[in-house]
Amino acid sequence: MKIVRLNIGPLTIELSGVTEQEIPVNSRLFLDHKPATKEADRYYTFYFVNRLPLPSNDWQITFQRNDIVVFRKEEQETRLLAVGNLNACYALYQERNERDANIYFIEGLKRELQTDTLFISCLCLERPLSVQGCYILHCTFLDYRGQAILFSGPSGIGKSTHANLWCRHIPGTQVLNGDRALLCPLPNGDYEITGWPVCGSSGICHNERRPLEAIVFIEQASDNTIRPQTAMKHFKALCSQVTINWWNPKLTGKALDDLQVLTRQTSISTYACNMNPEAAFTLHRYLTKLEIIR
Repeated sequence: MKIVRLNIGPLTIELSGVTEQEIPVNSRLFLDHKPATKEADRYYTFYFVNRLPLPSNDWQITFQRNDIVVFRKEEQETRLLAVGNLNACYALYQERNERDANIYFIEGLKRELQTDTLFISCLCLERPLSVQGCYILHCTFLDYRGQAILFSGPSGIGKSTHANLWCRHIPGTQVLNGDRALLCPLPNGDYEITGWPVCGSSGICHNERRPLEAIVFIEQASDNTIRPQTAMKHFKALCSQVTINWWNPKLTGKALDDLQVLTRQTSISTYACNMNPEAAFTLHRYLTKLEIIR
């Protein structure tokens, strides 16, 4: 079986035991078709089984909720993954070392591996990404003339609607991902936004990279107003929308440190708005006046 290699953000990952056709369409956008010239950052081996193996007694439970159980042994993790409740487990992720992991997936659910969220959950990429200071942000990733503007906030707040207003009324805009983006630091202190293989119900997913210019937290209001906020409030808002493994104290501490730096070095705004065309024009004028976007 041919080895499958993906480039996601700064990571090159290698998959064995699974074919290109068995992974989701959006994930195939990140396939690396070039001859391998370096070792991968992470290696995953898929096994399709009738029953998931149970972690041995030397793995200790560190976190549990209705869709995941996390086990830990020293610095390694095992995760039991489920949909809705732990009676519907579909996979077991188990690290062998810091670069290699086995993924056991229920054979009878193999077709569900085509589901973006299930496939990406099996890879647990937020662990190796956070080591490199990269974080998955719940947002709409808008490309404005080659610059990234991210509209973030809770589900249903209007991120996609506002992004669509920009696409209809502000020339030079397009949505590159309707639900997620990856924030990555650059050596010069700036940030780059890269595509992510999960895009929610929007169906919009591109493997594209753009320099980060602004993060805007959307709120609903009858008028269109930039609401002044403290850096601490923006920091807390970021933490609420970034994927953080809160059960891991070491990675949590690093994430909080990294997001504080991001808060200081990035233009972040809170925008209370309606969903009329003027909402897009008002925010565009604000970002342009401050020379945040060009």
